[in-house]
Amino acid sequence: MILWALSGWFVAVVAAAVALVLRGRLEAVARAEHELRGPATVLFLACERLRREPAGRRHAGAIELQLARLRAGLADLAAARRGRRAPVRPEPVELNRFARAAMEGWGPSLRAAGRDARIDWRAGRARVVADRGRLAQALGNLLANAAEHGEGPIELRGRRVSGGIRVEVRNAARAERPTGRDGGNAGSPRSLGADDRGRGLDIASRAAASAGGRLDVDRDEDEVVAALELPDAA
Repeated sequence: MILWALSGWFVAVVAAAVALVLRGRLEAVARAEHELRGPATVLFLACERLRREPAGRRHAGAIELQLARLRAGLADLAAARRGRRAPVRPEPVELNRFARAAMEGWGPSLRAAGRDARIDWRAGRARVVADRGRLAQALGNLLANAAEHGEGPIELRGRRVSGGIRVEVRNAARAERPTGRDGGNAGSPRSLGADDRGRGLDIASRAAASAGGRLDVDRDEDEVVAALELPDAA
């Protein structure tokens, strides 16, 4: 009986200690979220003013897209404290403008590194119904992977396919072939190897699924092609 009592007491002490640690971590997450949300709001208001300036309109779309992505991440951060994921809020999105704005955000850094940023859009004024923040996460992660882990020019292509729109991000593959957790299956979101790439592709895949679409990743010795296929709102 004494042994059982001591065991129960020990378990209770450990559980209380774990609860205190988790509570401290959740409070740290809440503080970080609070400090990120304030600047995000100020940046959004500044972007609204920028859009009203003729010289600033060209850059406003790229900034707004990144703010949409930031807000989606903040919403997920808040929901994660309750063990959930932020709800999807679909709306009509002009995909051609959205994709160009996503590429515009990466253009300066790519050109500074001696790499071209190309757009080959042949899907016309394509429209999809998607959560703007989730869609920004999807395109943002594909472009980030191409910029950070690929070589040569990055090309963003838009094509109409049966029942939908296909948006591709293409870049030259690096000479070395990284090994993923799943053994390097080219069709898997983990196929590019490193944890950050796998995590980004997983986020992009979930974002595409939330809009009723999918993510395909294909890699050969020379090129990596990451493609979002999204239903046409028409």
